[in-house]
Amino acid sequence: MRTRLFVAIALFAACKGKDQDKGKEEAKEPAPKATIEPAVKKQDPPKPKGTPRPQPKLTVTDNGKPLEMATALAYKAWDGTIRVTASTVPVSCEDVTGDMRTIYDGETTFDISFASSLQPDGSMKPELRSTYFGGMTAQKTMAAAATGDATPGQPTTLDVDFEIEDVKGTHKLVVKGTIDALGCEVKPRGDAPALPPEMPAKITVAGKAFPIRFAKFSKSGDWPSVELFTGAAGCKQVPFAPPSEVTLRLTWFKPETGEVSQADLGGALVRQSVDQTFDKKKLKVKPVPTGAGEIEVAADIKVMDFPVKLEGKVTVTECPK
Repeated sequence: MRTRLFVAIALFAACKGKDQDKGKEEAKEPAPKATIEPAVKKQDPPKPKGTPRPQPKLTVTDNGKPLEMATALAYKAWDGTIRVTASTVPVSCEDVTGDMRTIYDGETTFDISFASSLQPDGSMKPELRSTYFGGMTAQKTMAAAATGDATPGQPTTLDVDFEIEDVKGTHKLVVKGTIDALGCEVKPRGDAPALPPEMPAKITVAGKAFPIRFAKFSKSGDWPSVELFTGAAGCKQVPFAPPSEVTLRLTWFKPETGEVSQADLGGALVRQSVDQTFDKKKLKVKPVPTGAGEIEVAADIKVMDFPVKLEGKVTVTECPK
């Protein structure tokens, strides 16, 4: 009897041990498989895709070190100026005419803007407006010899002689000679605002007539003023709005006399000038503006040697402060 009991206990213990071992084997997680992460391929920096246009008549140095300009391109900007880009690598028209500009490895580049200015005799003469290098813009207004108007595929030349430092003051660029740039085509901007409708009035400067499209009233102390615009002006500045070719600001120091005291002539085509010596009897504005409303203008005067004529009716806007 005791022998059977021992045998039964032994068999029970053996079975129980196998069940425990089996549970341990089932609970044991499989070993993770070895994985190899794919190597990330380092991308090569972008390379310029433009056509070389060497500049043998141009001398450029960076901190005294001579630089060879590989190309030069020109295009008409939205504000009417002509932009010229020169670079030590062959950049393309797509590079320079977009809103964003890629600077390539080892590239040195600078930009110039110039435009034609209206002269008192009605002729147009080119003048330098600004230079740009390394984050620094230098405003310059001076006569410049130039040919061409950035017509796509055609040459535009510009004589230059200037110095400019980058925004950090670590590089000084000296540029002298003649830039021979190739004209680039510019895609029309889809975000440019339309010109306001023409008013039944126009301003003629040096024989060139322009419709008046906006008139703004303002007041400085007791002096009322009206500014006449020929472009897409308004109470608020709008990006890429076509600028006014000419502007004329009329100011009354003694409005009770009805006589205009000062005329300020300016705009994209005319260098800013202020005159108080014109024939005041030949400039009539009725009524003297006190705010928004309609006025009638008539003039045949000279402002800083520029012949200026005004005629028609203008609707004046008083912008909110």
